[in-house]
Amino acid sequence: MRLVLDVNILVRANDRAAGLARELLRELLRQGWTILLSGEMLVELARVLRYPHLQARYNLAETDIYDYIQFLRQATERVVPDMALAVPIRDVADTAVVQTAIAGEADLICTLDTDFCDVAMTRFLSQAGIQVLDDVALMQMLRASARRKNS
Repeated sequence: MRLVLDVNILVRANDRAAGLARELLRELLRQGWTILLSGEMLVELARVLRYPHLQARYNLAETDIYDYIQFLRQATERVVPDMALAVPIRDVADTAVVQTAIAGEADLICTLDTDFCDVAMTRFLSQAGIQVLDDVALMQMLRASARRKNS
């Protein structure tokens, strides 16, 4: 399957993180999912990882941020989004996530952002065949899939 991990998931999946998002990223890669990213999303991720409160939480040096971005460039499929595509979402910063998902023909977007659950946004994404899940729901799906394969 093909998916986009929103920047709010990727921030919590960095090398210094411990928790569900980091585990989710590892499990997606282990199970062979195609993770889609765009240059716009990587720039946003690098910017957000430099926020003072995230620096305090994760203690990321510039080299750590660089290495994480390089890892994601190698481990994911790069997509060039159609930046002219109008997206019905409140926060313009989320536009690149949706444009990346559509350009990459994603099956789903994993995010914690409730703007993706807005009625207009849900309708827009379902017309493109894209489902929205949070990290907990996606991890439950991955674990269920792994159990089926092992039984």
